[in-house]
Amino acid sequence: MNGARCLALVGPRCAGKSTLARVAAARFGLPALDLDELLLAERAFDEAATGADSAGALLAAVGEPAFRARESAALARLVDAASPCVLATGGGAVVAPANRALLRERFLVAFLDAPAAVLAARLRADPAPRPSLTGADPAEELERVLAERRSSYEEVADLTLDAAASPPALAAALLAAVRQRDDGSFVRADPSTA
Repeated sequence: MNGARCLALVGPRCAGKSTLARVAAARFGLPALDLDELLLAERAFDEAATGADSAGALLAAVGEPAFRARESAALARLVDAASPCVLATGGGAVVAPANRALLRERFLVAFLDAPAAVLAARLRADPAPRPSLTGADPAEELERVLAERRSSYEEVADLTLDAAASPPALAAALLAAVRQRDDGSFVRADPSTA
């Protein structure tokens, strides 16, 4: 991955990771990748996941432990592929310590942070169903899940952006922050060559 340009977006559900990845990738001239979409593309690997048409459906079909294991494997494969990209991670990708290590070591990471109330309003307005992670209503559990994951998001973050902003404002803030922070390659040095 040495010399590759890789930017990862982390944050909770409805923070705008996928939307921002597409906008930023277009501005940087890189492909936008979505970890959830990569998982869906691999869903043929088992019968439980056959009917899944979204990451949420896949999570519901296989359960959170199996989903997180697959998510970690997909992230590791992506790192091994060494392709420049802007990556939208899933909201829980930071749960696994190995994922946090990969993100810290191999990506410039932007944490899209927004108040739970903003995220819950977006979730309620989103027609795509999202599975519960705690047994509570998905919009109602956002505050709890965000509180549990906040330190993990902060641990991997090189940049923290206000995801309560509109998508155009968020994209402008990300582009400005990357330009200000980095020399244009926006990738961490390959630890094996340091």
